[in-house]
Amino acid sequence: MRSSSKKIPHVYFNNLDALRFFAAFSVLIFHFSKDVLGRIDESQLNTFQDFLFSVADKGKLGVNFFFVLSGFLITFLILHEQKHKGFFDLKKFLIRRTLRIWPLYFLIVLIGFVLFPLIISDYETSHNAWMYVAFLANFDEINNGLNDSVNFLTSPWSVAVEEQFYLFWGILCLGLFQLKKISWPTLFIVFYLICFAFRWKHWSEERIIYYHTLAVFQDIITGAVIGWSVFTRKNWISRLQKVSKLGNLLIYLIGFGICIFKNKIFINEWVVMERFVLSLFFAYIILDQINGKHSLLKFGRIKLFNYLGRISYGLYMYHLVVMYLFVDIFLNETTSLAEALTYLAMSIAATVGIASLSYYLIEKPLLQLKPK
Repeated sequence: MRSSSKKIPHVYFNNLDALRFFAAFSVLIFHFSKDVLGRIDESQLNTFQDFLFSVADKGKLGVNFFFVLSGFLITFLILHEQKHKGFFDLKKFLIRRTLRIWPLYFLIVLIGFVLFPLIISDYETSHNAWMYVAFLANFDEINNGLNDSVNFLTSPWSVAVEEQFYLFWGILCLGLFQLKKISWPTLFIVFYLICFAFRWKHWSEERIIYYHTLAVFQDIITGAVIGWSVFTRKNWISRLQKVSKLGNLLIYLIGFGICIFKNKIFINEWVVMERFVLSLFFAYIILDQINGKHSLLKFGRIKLFNYLGRISYGLYMYHLVVMYLFVDIFLNETTSLAEALTYLAMSIAATVGIASLSYYLIEKPLLQLKPK
């Protein structure tokens, strides 16, 4: 008889909280650069400042990193539960994901579709509330995103994709465990091929290639590959642990170089390969931080990064609400660089404050229910 109350060893990977912070912060910087470049006189910028804004524009890759990280953690945790319990409890898995994801997600939905329309006279959005309620925000972003100036409602799109993944992956894993014989490599190859085929078919459609579930699922599969590989202790994982500091430095330099110059590398049909190549780099960062013996720096050693990582979901979900409220306060139609930096500093401070309150008042009390 199966015992669902059986306790299993707690899983915690060092340094991942810090990585979550960097991913969330990079997305904030991306949105900051978009707001500022829409109002600043770019002729005021020197070559170095122009380069910094071009780097900031790549901050949206933080979302890609989150997808890889989710695929890694969820796959590892499912395999971990199956091993120690002897079965995978799909119902409790989905309840745990609900406690983590739903409160902030639906709070942003309420703000965007109920609160702001009531308190802001000139506020309007063309987004479809029911698509957000059904966790189909990424598809709504494809259809309505260009028609809507309320950009803080774009944040939930990636959360919607993750929720789709949790449901699909949970059901799939449950079915595979019941079949007993599982060829994980075959499964990964099939999903990669589906994603490549979809991206090839739509390579010229920018919004589909960026927001559609099948277009971004490649990141999650890469995460799942390393989650399975770490769990099963594959030999190549052990070899990566031993990469020298010089090797690490070269990999990071090449990886960040690809990130910065991706628009010049993945042009035309080569955009099909963009997510796959970048996901491999993000996977390496995760493996280096949790397993690497010669890492240049373990980011988790910095307590501030760990704390900001714990509140990173709030940082990601709230930052666009803050920036939506602050943009007209701190930026003029033709703004200066000093005003832009003030806008950035105030946005960061307010977002961290709100995310901290949210973590202690909303998220943490609910997260404490997960073990139950």
